[in-house]
Amino acid sequence: MDIRLFLKAAGGLTGVAAGLALALPAAAVTAPEIHVLSNRADLVAGGDALVEIKWPAGANLALAKIALDGANVKSAFAMRPNGRYMGLVSGLKVGNNVLTARIPGGGAQITIKNHPIGGPVISGPQLEPWLCRTGNQGNPSLPGTPDAQCNVPTVVELFYRNASNQFVTYNPASPPAAEQVQQTTTDEGKTVPFIVQRVTGTANRGIYQISVLVDPTKPITPWSTEQPWNRKYYNAFGGACAINYQQPTVGNTLTSVTQLGRGFAVGHSSMNTLGNQCSDLLSAESLMMTKEIVTKRYGEIRYSIGEGGSAGSMQQHFIAEAYPGLLNGLTTSLVYDEHWGQVVGSADCMLLFRAFGMNQAGLGITGMTVNPLFPNAAERQKVWGSNPSNPDNLCGSKAGFIAAELIADTTQGCAGPAGNWRWHSVNNPSGTRCTIQDYLKAVFGVGPDGKAPTALDNVGVQYGLLSLLNGSLTPEQFVDINHRIGGLTIDGTFQPQRMQADPSALNAVHRTGRNVSGRGAAMVVEIDNRSNFTSTDFHPPFHSWTYRARMDRTNGNHAGHVIWVPNGGQTPNQFLSVDAWLAAVEADTSSDPLPTKIWRNRPETVFDACFRPGGVVLKDNLFCEGNGDWRFYASPRLTAGWAFTNDTLKCQLKPLAAADYPGITFTAEQWARLQETFPTGVCDWTKPGVGEQPSIPWLTYAGGPGGQPLGDPPKSTFIP
Repeated sequence: MDIRLFLKAAGGLTGVAAGLALALPAAAVTAPEIHVLSNRADLVAGGDALVEIKWPAGANLALAKIALDGANVKSAFAMRPNGRYMGLVSGLKVGNNVLTARIPGGGAQITIKNHPIGGPVISGPQLEPWLCRTGNQGNPSLPGTPDAQCNVPTVVELFYRNASNQFVTYNPASPPAAEQVQQTTTDEGKTVPFIVQRVTGTANRGIYQISVLVDPTKPITPWSTEQPWNRKYYNAFGGACAINYQQPTVGNTLTSVTQLGRGFAVGHSSMNTLGNQCSDLLSAESLMMTKEIVTKRYGEIRYSIGEGGSAGSMQQHFIAEAYPGLLNGLTTSLVYDEHWGQVVGSADCMLLFRAFGMNQAGLGITGMTVNPLFPNAAERQKVWGSNPSNPDNLCGSKAGFIAAELIADTTQGCAGPAGNWRWHSVNNPSGTRCTIQDYLKAVFGVGPDGKAPTALDNVGVQYGLLSLLNGSLTPEQFVDINHRIGGLTIDGTFQPQRMQADPSALNAVHRTGRNVSGRGAAMVVEIDNRSNFTSTDFHPPFHSWTYRARMDRTNGNHAGHVIWVPNGGQTPNQFLSVDAWLAAVEADTSSDPLPTKIWRNRPETVFDACFRPGGVVLKDNLFCEGNGDWRFYASPRLTAGWAFTNDTLKCQLKPLAAADYPGITFTAEQWARLQETFPTGVCDWTKPGVGEQPSIPWLTYAGGPGGQPLGDPPKSTFIP
C-alpha cells in the first residue's frame, strides 16, 4: 500500500505499508530517497529489511555508497528485474540502525529500528511464564531446540497438486512427469503448474506458515517478475478464547486451494487463533510480522484479505479499527462486533445464572435452587432476550468460555509450563493470573495488588426493562432480578453489589480500539455471511446489525459492509466477491478518498441479500420477508435498553422515576427495593457512555500500558 494514499483517505491516520497498492504516479526524485518496504522502518523484526533506494535521474550509481552503521552494504543492492534499485539489508542489530545512501552532491539516511523475531514489536512486555512447544508442531515438524523466545530454524518445502487433488512433496532434483502435475490459472490469467512453496517458522513466540504458488525453476526473490504470485495476501483467523501461556501450533495453509490456485500467498500465525491465545493485540502484531516475512521473501503486497468467524471476526474488526492498513478486505461469519462486548456478555451470563438459580459447576455456581419467579426457560427468556426456541442456550452454550475469561481461580484452560505458577487466592496469591484483563495487562496495566483492572460495569443497568415495558415481565420479576443480580469481583467471584468499571480500564478499552467504533470499517470492505441466522447459541445473529449500527453512527453509512443470509439457498463465493471488490477499488486511480472508492466500486453482484432455495435471491431483504421470514433476537443488555450500537460499557445515570415506567404500577415495597437496588440512579441510554472517546490507531505498548501513538512512518532525510 502507498502510505500517502492511506493517510489521505483516513484523514491522517497512521498505518503501515501493507495494504491496497492504489497506484500513485511515480514522482521523479531530485535527491536520493530510502524506502523501507517490508514494514515501517521503526517496526522491522528479524534482523533484515527489504529496502528500495530511489536515485535522481542520471545519477552515476558506480559512485554510490550505501552503508549500514558505517559498514559498506552496497553489494546487497542492484537494479532488479522489476526496474527498481532494491536490496535485502541483513545484519540489523536489535535497536536502531542507520542506513545511508550517498552520491556526489548529497544523500539520504533513515533509522531502521529492528526487533527480535521472537517479539515484541508493539505489544509491550511479553507474558510470562511461556512454554515453547515447537516440538508439538506437525505438518511439518520443526527441527532444533527452541531458544528463549521459542525460535527454531525455518522449514521450506515444495509441493505439487496431483490429479487426485492432493498436495504431494515436490523434489526439484527429480520432478514428477508434467502430466502428473495439475495446471492452475491465476487471476492474472497465468496458466502454470500447481506447485507451491510452504514456509513454516517461528515469530512472536508463535508459529507461522505461508504457502504461495511458485515456479521452482526461476529465482524466488522479492523483486522477481517471473513468479506466478499475484502479490495478494490471504490470512485466516481462528475462533474461541483461551488464556494460555504457551506457544500454539499452526494449521496447514495448503488447505486454501482456491486462494493458492488464483495466485494468493496464504498465511496464518498460530497467534491468530484466540482459542490458542486470547490477546487481540498479539494477533494484530503477529499478522504484521507474518506479512513482513511474506514481503521479504516474495515482494510487496498489493492488498490483504482476512477470513474467520466468531472470534475470527472479532480479530478482523479490531485490526481494522486499531491497526488500519493491515487488512483491506474481511470475510466474516458468526460475527461479533468485537471481543470486549463478549466479556460483558459473559459477566451477565454468570450473574443471571445465579439470579435464576441455575447451577453451573464450572462457574462455581452450585447448591442453587430455581428462582420461583423464573421457573422455566420461557420466563427467563424475558430477561435473556434470546431466541425463544431455546433461550437458556445463549449463555449455557458458552459457560466454559466464561470461566476461561473471568474467573481468576479457574481450573479451565490457562495451559502453560509445569509448576505452581498460576494465581490462587489462598495457595499462590502472587502467581500469574488467568483472567482476560490480566492477559492484556500490557494494555490495562496492573494495580498495587498486582491485578489488572477491569472495565466491567453494570451500575444502573435495568435487566429485563424492555420486557417490563411491553407487559411480558411482571413488576415483581423485574424488581427481583435486578435486586438479586449483584456483580463480580476482580477475581470473578460473586458480590452482592453491582460491579463498577475501573476508570483507567474503561479509558483503555475505548482508547485502544477494543470497543470497536466502526471507524476502521470505512477503510475496508467486508462481506458477512450470516450462516447461523437461526442460531440459539452464543453467536446470536443480531451482532451483524449492531456492528452495522456502529458504522452508521460513526461514519454516516455502511458503504463497505454487505450481509448475506443463506436461508436455504446458495450464496456466491465470499472470498472471490471480496477479491473482485478490492480489485475494482485498486483499479480506481482517482484522487477520491478510499471510502468513496469502496462505495463506487462495489460489484453489481455484491449486495445485501437473502438466498432462498431454487436460486431465489431476495435483494435488500435480509429478513427474507414473504419467503422464509425470520428475525433476530437480543441479549440481556439489549433487553435492558442498551443502545442498539451495543457498545455502552458504563452508562450515564438518571434518577429513578416512576414516569419512566408508563402503565406499570409498583407497590410501595417494590419501589423501595428498586431504590435500594439503584441508589445512584438508572442508565440513561440516550446519552453517550461514560468515558467514550475515539480510539487511537497504531498504538505501541512498548512504553507502557495504555499505549502511545506511533505517529507517522519514518522517512529518510537528506544528508549533504
